Amino acid sequence: DSSKAATVDTAPATTKPAPSTPPTTAKPAPKVTPKASSLPKSVDTTGLDPAEVKILTQLLDDQFDPCGKPRSFKQAVAAGDCAMATRLVRFISHKLQQGYGKRKILALLLREIERLNTVVELDLDDTPRMGPDNSKVKVVIFSDFQCPFCSKAYKPLKKLQKHYNIAVYYKHFPLRQAHQYAEGAARAAWAAQQQGKFWQMHDTLFANNHALKWQDVQGYAAKLGLDAKKFAAAVKSDASKKAVDRDYQQGRDAQVDGTPTFFINGRRAETLKQLQDAVREHLGLAGVK
Repeated sequence: DSSKAATVDTAPATTKPAPSTPPTTAKPAPKVTPKASSLPKSVDTTGLDPAEVKILTQLLDDQFDPCGKPRSFKQAVAAGDCAMATRLVRFISHKLQQGYGKRKILALLLREIERLNTVVELDLDDTPRMGPDNSKVKVVIFSDFQCPFCSKAYKPLKKLQKHYNIAVYYKHFPLRQAHQYAEGAARAAWAAQQQGKFWQMHDTLFANNHALKWQDVQGYAAKLGLDAKKFAAAVKSDASKKAVDRDYQQGRDAQVDGTPTFFINGRRAETLKQLQDAVREHLGLAGVK
């Protein structure tokens, strides 16, 4: 019999690889939008929409304490010991309500902080004054008789002076390039001062600031009872030019760039509202009710 030898397959058995499992990747954590920093309870957001409140909050978080302590603007507001910070919050809120954006408000805010922190010394010798010389509050106004804004400001300023019995000083700042008759009117007011009637001429020029030609001014001088020859000579004198130029240069040195500009005990104000607030603040600091 013939038989086949049994053959044994000695090749290693092959196994199917286990199905591959894709590597597990960690799911990204859900993004958490940080909540807007809350405002101090003292901040009044009446009249501001959510977007404006957000801008206000960002500005208070980003800026330093305007009173100079090592803390944020918002911390200064919360502490309640920096009157300037409280005032500036109202300033920012007002600008937001006027429709200004964050960048513009920041520029205005920095200008306002500089204004509030800068004290200017002015020479008041021979400067016309209304009110007591020993007043705790001295207001200096740089003004132009042909300026329409100045003509609107002089009556409220006189009422403020009378109400609080403060000292008000007048400085000439004629805007020569814009107002043809401003310098002549300034010299006329100086000439009236030499005869003791500066404030009468001041009021007359503002009440008639649409008519400031020389013949008009001569008529005002006559109505005020001024000596016509002395008045005319004083207006045309080198002394009147030097007096007006001196005031104008003082204004330039104090960074005056428009009229009216006020200084209350050396601190600048550019609007009647700023003027009123500053007068009340300085009277309070002086203990005057």
